[in-house]
Amino acid sequence: MPDLSVVIPAYNEESRLPATLASVYGYLEKTLQETGRTYEILVVDDGSHDGTCEVVEEFARHHVQSESDGEQERIRLVSYAPNQGKGFAVRTGMLKARGDYLLMNDADGSSPIEEVERLLEGMKPDYKVVIGSRAKEDPTAKVNALFYRKYIGNTFNLIVQSLLLPGVKDTQCGFKLFERNAAQDIFSVARLNGYAFDVELLYIARLRGYKLHEVAINWNNMEGSKVNVLTDSPRMLMEVLGITIGAWFGTYKRKIADSG
Repeated sequence: MPDLSVVIPAYNEESRLPATLASVYGYLEKTLQETGRTYEILVVDDGSHDGTCEVVEEFARHHVQSESDGEQERIRLVSYAPNQGKGFAVRTGMLKARGDYLLMNDADGSSPIEEVERLLEGMKPDYKVVIGSRAKEDPTAKVNALFYRKYIGNTFNLIVQSLLLPGVKDTQCGFKLFERNAAQDIFSVARLNGYAFDVELLYIARLRGYKLHEVAINWNNMEGSKVNVLTDSPRMLMEVLGITIGAWFGTYKRKIADSG
């Protein structure tokens, strides 16, 4: 069982994924191996119709690990069709990952993999969920975001804080770390497939009694975002309202009781 699993959801990421894979692999090989820790990279192809799967398979072939000494493969691909949404892809990866700690990492590499050290440091004994934040002030962390996306994101987060998650400054950053048992617990209950799935899983985490530790990270806007602010923002708002209504009527408490 590896110490760390990096789960990368990917939908039509043929062009951006190679650089992210190279960065993640290179960092983990150098840093984790130096400390004696092991890892796996799990890419979840969410029904892509470009060369996403081929990119992962080609990268894995050129970075094959010998299993003669009992090592498990370090680069894995999970693929299915048709496209189900980012929430479904992340949930699939988290439930299939084998690590002691599970990192959710976007395919565009907007959160440098080196930032996992900040999250690991934040994983104190009483924290099981540590989330990267672009909104938490920290002089050691720099966020390079487009103005209009930052404005829309801040507005969305104010709504989320008022309805569901007070005190959480950034629910949507795609860089989150979970202790294995907590991840299995939370993602087995989560059901939302759209972009607001982060809100749902963090709400479930709080219902489950997990403290959420928010850590400022370096983050860079990357071209080619799959989120369309004009069409996806209203959908995300409707999904948040759906979560809120479910919370009012005790839907999530019943799901948790059924899963327990």
